[in-house]
Amino acid sequence: MKMKLNSHNAAFSVLLVVFMLFVINACKRESFTIATTDDVNITGFLEKNPEKFSLFSEILDRSGTKGYLAAYGKYTMFTPDNNAVNAWLKNLNKTAVSQLTPEELKDVVRYHVLQDTVSTAKFTDGKLAQITLYGQYLLTGVTFKEGTSSYVINKEALITQSNVRVGNGIIHVLDHVLVPASKTLAVSIESNSRYSIFTQAMKETGFYDSLNYVRANIPDTTRRFQTVVLESDSALRAAGFADYASLKAKLSKTGNPKSHADSLWMYVAYHISPGASYTADIVSSPSLTTLVPGEIVTTKLSGTKILLNDDEFNGVIEPGVEVNRTISNVTASNGVLHESKSFYKIKPRVPTGVFFDLGDQPELKALAAWRVPGQSISLLQNGKLITSGIRLDQIRSNTIGPVYSTSTLPFDNTRAYANRDLMNFNMSTSNNARAVWIELRTPMLVKGKYRVWICYTYNVGNYLLQTAVDVGTSQEQVLPNLMDTGQQLTASGVADANGGLPSADGLMLTNGFKRYMGTTAETATDGVTKGVLPTNSSNGWKAMVGKLAGVVDIKTTDRHWVRLTCLRGNGNGVNLDMIHFIPVDDDQNYPRFHPTPGVIFKRP
Repeated sequence: MKMKLNSHNAAFSVLLVVFMLFVINACKRESFTIATTDDVNITGFLEKNPEKFSLFSEILDRSGTKGYLAAYGKYTMFTPDNNAVNAWLKNLNKTAVSQLTPEELKDVVRYHVLQDTVSTAKFTDGKLAQITLYGQYLLTGVTFKEGTSSYVINKEALITQSNVRVGNGIIHVLDHVLVPASKTLAVSIESNSRYSIFTQAMKETGFYDSLNYVRANIPDTTRRFQTVVLESDSALRAAGFADYASLKAKLSKTGNPKSHADSLWMYVAYHISPGASYTADIVSSPSLTTLVPGEIVTTKLSGTKILLNDDEFNGVIEPGVEVNRTISNVTASNGVLHESKSFYKIKPRVPTGVFFDLGDQPELKALAAWRVPGQSISLLQNGKLITSGIRLDQIRSNTIGPVYSTSTLPFDNTRAYANRDLMNFNMSTSNNARAVWIELRTPMLVKGKYRVWICYTYNVGNYLLQTAVDVGTSQEQVLPNLMDTGQQLTASGVADANGGLPSADGLMLTNGFKRYMGTTAETATDGVTKGVLPTNSSNGWKAMVGKLAGVVDIKTTDRHWVRLTCLRGNGNGVNLDMIHFIPVDDDQNYPRFHPTPGVIFKRP
């Protein structure tokens, strides 16, 4: 299908080129719909238009597939016209369809058919969600030439007529015959002279064999499709590896590259991910699982660049590597290949405390009102959450969404939020305008065991919440301790008379509570700033509560989801400030925080 671009939408066409920012279904008008009656099926339509489709009709007939494509069902057929079939036959040194076997032609048909109705409105920049009957995915995109944009399949076949609606599905007409990938991932890599170093590493670590299976013969069905992101020889040389020998000398420490404990084995395994992930899939997911247990590759779209392992860890920016989009999305018979522009490997890290302020979310930090005193921002707007770091169990037309707010100056001693801001969540077990559960996406956590502290402001609504991590995944963990927002720090057994004193810390900790805000008896790391919570009064010290939810065993270094489920409560909402993930053997009481952003208190 072709779309003329005038000056009014020329600027929009530029956005279309930007990956994931352009949406192919922006083509509002679906012209070329040339059949809409329900009494014509796919084969019937082709037979009624022999001047364009007689050769593909012959392919259906000789392959024995005409019958099912004439029957009731829901199909999408990508149909090459006669010119396309003739060009394909010439490429094969054939002069007629009859010179190919029925089985060969059956594979051709299977590769052109989806068992679902997929109009161009459902196209994305990447693979179609539905797989062909042949068992390989099709790629869709848009190509631009002389002010005209056209849909393109597998980077070469233009759709010349789209969305031809017939009784049992949709037809898209192509100017090329689609040819499925015949090489496996291993052979695709080996046959490309750009990847000689990685090829040798792949062979010596044993991955060549597992990447060389024909899909029908693969013993592990979870590896039916795999994704490989690898470096070219030039990228490896730029990183200091002149050849495979130097790569092996640097990485292989055990002398046995096939050992799963060997760093060279881990290097190759870290470049392989289960499943077929094209670039659109990569940027729509926060990370790629790898074949190294517990290790992932984080993903990010920055402008038009796809970045791997471009992270902020404990406040430190760790630059990542860029995917070479020009030489990516290469389909193999059992997966897809991508190339990175630079060398990358597993980042060695040890578990360390993560003190997650709920206001530290990229979309919030980009707002002018972020951490401005006295501001309040509804995070549910027009039926959608404006931050990707929060999920609710349901969003209806009357749902009361979360609110981000900041305290004013001077600080209220009874509501001294860390970094001045907090989140308010309206939750309920019975009111369908309020969420039953909320989920919050954490910063990166290194695999290991952590004590999880939920830091909240005392609320007379007496909400009772249960904490869980990664619900619905294989790593789901429900933590044992319930959080009652009607409890103050005195619930730990500490009396008002000495509650604000440092001597009370041990008793609070023993009973699963802690103070997480600095007191007036403490001096921050700047050597000047004092805390705002009093130590010599029954007021204030007890309202900002750190409650131990339990211990979580993080199996994968990644960002995770924490779910809080409402078991009781229907009041004015839950005020959440921070979530602390502290390694089980580390100090659980410190650091402490202050309403002034960036001010912290370490153990005296």
